[in-house]
Amino acid sequence: MIDAETIERLKLMRLSGMAQVLIEMGDPNVSEHLTAPEIIRLAVDREFDRRRNSKLHRLTKAADLADPHAHLGGIITVPGRTLDREFIARLATGNYLVQGQNVIIQGPTGAGKTYLACALGTKAVQQYKTVKYYRASDLFDQITLADASGTRSQLIDKLVRLDLLIIDDWFLAAPTLEQVRHLHTLIDKRTGKGSTIFATQLPPAVWHDRMEEKIVADAIIDRITAGSHTTVISCDESLRRHFANQDDEAAA
Repeated sequence: MIDAETIERLKLMRLSGMAQVLIEMGDPNVSEHLTAPEIIRLAVDREFDRRRNSKLHRLTKAADLADPHAHLGGIITVPGRTLDREFIARLATGNYLVQGQNVIIQGPTGAGKTYLACALGTKAVQQYKTVKYYRASDLFDQITLADASGTRSQLIDKLVRLDLLIIDDWFLAAPTLEQVRHLHTLIDKRTGKGSTIFATQLPPAVWHDRMEEKIVADAIIDRITAGSHTTVISCDESLRRHFANQDDEAAA
């Protein structure tokens, strides 16, 4: 039997998974058929799994996805909705993250852009990548506030270090001239280092129209679109309306 002092030392060293196994080994019915190497391997495996699950929980919380339950298996096909399954399967491998490539998801309101972006975010978290979700307006506001408080460089550096940045409602509203310049800094620093998913109703040509400083607009769009993975989702009816109608029919 492992003494209480050793168990406490394991916990102080943050080896609680290993400590729990050794506590369980105090039961002769559990440990009598196990050799010392088998017990060590079991303790190491338990600690490894505990740390991995703990990291997964931290990454999931930090991602702050708009739909934390979104997953690739939950993406459905309904009549009137065009969805590129091969595109999704290709991104599910995570190779775009390794290569620091961007993803552009374009489609009308209710097409499921946010769900797909969040599902890809969930998959990236499961691959132990750092992920953060923002609505474009919130991201621009945070950068503006950080600029006013003198912490813009720290915020940009934090965003640059992310494996995956998800920006939803991209260019739904036109950013200010100052926000465009900060955006250029962010996009430029992230190019080739991290991946960004842009969920948008608008094609890149319209993004250009939303920015006053056209030379900076050219640079931003070039960095985003070069080597990016792009898909367009079309739908005859908003998915929200589709599911609402289904609920109404079920209740009838």
